[in-house]
Amino acid sequence: MSKQSNLDDFLEDSIFSVSEFLDYINTLVSVRQLSVQGEVTGAKPHQTGFYFSLKDKDDGSIMDCYMNPFAYRGLGFGVEDGMEIKVTGTPGIYKARGRFNFRIESIELAGEGSLKKAYELLKKKLDEEGLFKRKRELPKFISSVGIITSKTGAVIDDFRKNLSQLGIRLHLYDSRVEGIKAVSTIIKGIKWFNTKMPDLDVIVIMRGGGSLEDLQAFNNELVARALFSSPTPTICAIGHDRDIPIASLVADVMTSTPSIAAITINNSWNQLTKHMPLLEVSIWNSYQSVIKSAYEKISSSGNIISSAFKQIFISLDRAENNIKRGLQLIERTIVETTKNIERHSRLFNEKMGNSIRNINEKILKTESFISAMSPERNLQLGYSIVKNSSGKIIRDVRNIKKGEMVKTKMASGEFTSEVSDVIIQKII
Repeated sequence: MSKQSNLDDFLEDSIFSVSEFLDYINTLVSVRQLSVQGEVTGAKPHQTGFYFSLKDKDDGSIMDCYMNPFAYRGLGFGVEDGMEIKVTGTPGIYKARGRFNFRIESIELAGEGSLKKAYELLKKKLDEEGLFKRKRELPKFISSVGIITSKTGAVIDDFRKNLSQLGIRLHLYDSRVEGIKAVSTIIKGIKWFNTKMPDLDVIVIMRGGGSLEDLQAFNNELVARALFSSPTPTICAIGHDRDIPIASLVADVMTSTPSIAAITINNSWNQLTKHMPLLEVSIWNSYQSVIKSAYEKISSSGNIISSAFKQIFISLDRAENNIKRGLQLIERTIVETTKNIERHSRLFNEKMGNSIRNINEKILKTESFISAMSPERNLQLGYSIVKNSSGKIIRDVRNIKKGEMVKTKMASGEFTSEVSDVIIQKII
């Protein structure tokens, strides 16, 4: 006997209570998730959940639906009567009332009309809140970029091809850009970059063109608010046919393609790249001015140098001619100029060294002369120096008074004595 026959016999002989019967029916119909598409009617958002009915447009059949309030708030778009939607969930019977209902896990908009209506409702809501008005300037010289898109899409290649070779670092967060999981992964990407890489210059969200249905993730309220909350400036490069995606309206900068997003980043370097030739000319002019100023200082200082440096000035005259020739060659090659300057610098140093040695010899001779004339040397020869009580040197005996205390300095020391007599000798 088959298992099905045994089950049929058991059911035929069993008597269920109402609760048992409903539990049994629920075990039969709740075995798997199903997807159903229809038109919304009787939509009633409530704090305990979102209640509505799904109607078949062909024969008017109606199915009651329920969605957890937290799941409904996590959709990122509003559901209203008349919208065409696709719901995924589990069928069952609500035991308290014995009514069949469909417990929904996820909702997707279906049909151009529903998508357009949801788009307009969200656009109006966020516009009134001011989410489209804030537009932050992008940093100058962007050097690090966080990218949120699918790693398998062609848009990342288009972006790279149009990015100038400026050493810009790219960091990719692999995200879905279509389907139910797109919303959550895009939001995670925005939060990940702001948390893990807060020093990024800009975050770029991109995907290729698509219809209103394809771009549902970018017309989602949760994605829009995540963009608006990003401390890092944002660029949205999302292709579209007619209606601009909500995410693009919220972003700081909106571009229609990844290629234009790359060009926008390149433009952050314009101030440097456009003015680089002017800066080069300015540097050359400054360099020439420094050389000229140095030459003028060297020339003027020669006027106050003694005759001992005449030979040096002859060398400097030669160096001057060489420097002038070197300045004329600067525009053609800076390497040759550097060699000339080094050569003349060595010549100058050699001449300067000779002159300094000559001066040192003169200083040594002067020191010898001063040493020979030093009073200390005279003291060594037996002479002495006499000072009065005020410490002044006594050069004439007539400046000494009897009884005055005087101090006599000799080479080996000093002594103090009292004048007992003063004898003035006439000088013939």
